[in-house]
Amino acid sequence: MSQRGFMNRITTVLQRKLQGETGTRFKRFVLAAIVAVASSQATLTICLGVFHISPTRAGFIAWVAGATASYIMSRWTWERKGRPNLLKETLPFWIIAACVATILTLTTRFASDLAVSIGLSHASRVVFVDAAFFLVNCITFATRFFIFHYILFADRHKLPPKTTPA
Repeated sequence: MSQRGFMNRITTVLQRKLQGETGTRFKRFVLAAIVAVASSQATLTICLGVFHISPTRAGFIAWVAGATASYIMSRWTWERKGRPNLLKETLPFWIIAACVATILTLTTRFASDLAVSIGLSHASRVVFVDAAFFLVNCITFATRFFIFHYILFADRHKLPPKTTPA
């Protein structure tokens, strides 16, 4: 198969996926991720740049802002209505979120330490830490989509199609 044929095939598969239920969820999740990342990035920048809060504390505060938005938007993404199920939905979401909090807080601390060690000014350090936080946040959102879509918010009431004996 030629490279052009291979790319056409991949494009066709991606278009088909984006038109189905997974695509609908993914588009909604991207919007949720944008809202969550924007709120966490703004919070991080203000904490570090304006209030000079320590990187670890700033990273955690930024995570709280993003996680709150993410939780609300994730329920909308997967069309969850009414009272959430504590054991099947809320608790697993926040366990995953706590893991992300650890990753983002450590990223913020590491990036800040690196920025200081290479002698960046305060403003440059804030931009550097923001960039590292943003990159890792995007990676964790991609990972969370797969966990949420295929495990946490998977429609458990759907039964596999029945097969008839040959």
